[in-house]
Amino acid sequence: MAPSVEETVKDVNVRLDQLLLRLMDDLEALEEKRQCLNVLIEKGWFCLSQSRYSMGNKSVSSLQYKPEMTPSVFVQDSTAEDGAATFTVERDQPQKPDKAKEDKLQEVENIGAADQVVRRRGPKGPTKTPKPTTTEESEKPKSPLADDPLRWFGVLVPQSLRQAQSNFQQGILLAAEVASLQSNIEVTRREYRALLTQKKREQVQSG
Repeated sequence: MAPSVEETVKDVNVRLDQLLLRLMDDLEALEEKRQCLNVLIEKGWFCLSQSRYSMGNKSVSSLQYKPEMTPSVFVQDSTAEDGAATFTVERDQPQKPDKAKEDKLQEVENIGAADQVVRRRGPKGPTKTPKPTTTEESEKPKSPLADDPLRWFGVLVPQSLRQAQSNFQQGILLAAEVASLQSNIEVTRREYRALLTQKKREQVQSG
C-alpha cells in the first residue's frame, strides 16, 4: 500500500527539520573556525613583523627564498556520494636523493676540491687527494631540517619567526576544515531546497 500524501508530507517535514538543525550546527562551527583562522593569520603576520624588527627588514624577506622551492604540504580532496567534498592536508615526506645525481655531484665536488688543492700548493708541492665519500654517506637521506624554510633565514632564528611558522601551519589545517564545512553546508542547502519544493508539490496535489 502506497503511503498517503499526508504521511509523505509528514516525513518531508521531519527531514526538513533534521536538515535545518544540521545546517545551523554547521554554520555555527564554520563561524568559530573562521574566527580561529583569522586569529592565526593575524598572529602569524604579527610574529613576522616582530622578526623583521629584531633581524632587519632585509633579513626576513623574499631575498632569502630558496631558488627552487617545493611544497611541504599537499591538499587532498575526496567527494562523497551526496556531492560533499572533504579536504585533508598531508605533509610531504623527504625523499631519498637520486643515486646517479648524487654520484655525479660528488664527482664534480671531488674534482673541484682536488683542483683547489693543486692551485694552493703549486706545481712543486705535494697534492692532497680529497677523501672519497663512502657509499653510506652518499646514500644517506636528506634530513627534514635541511628543507625547513626557517633555515633560509639563518641557523639561529628568533622565537617569533618560529611562532609565525607554527601559526601559518595551523592555519593551513584549519583552512582545509573550513573548506570542508562550506562544502557540507552547500550540499545541505541544496537538499533542503529540493525537499521544500517536494513539500509544496505534495501540498498542491493534495489540495
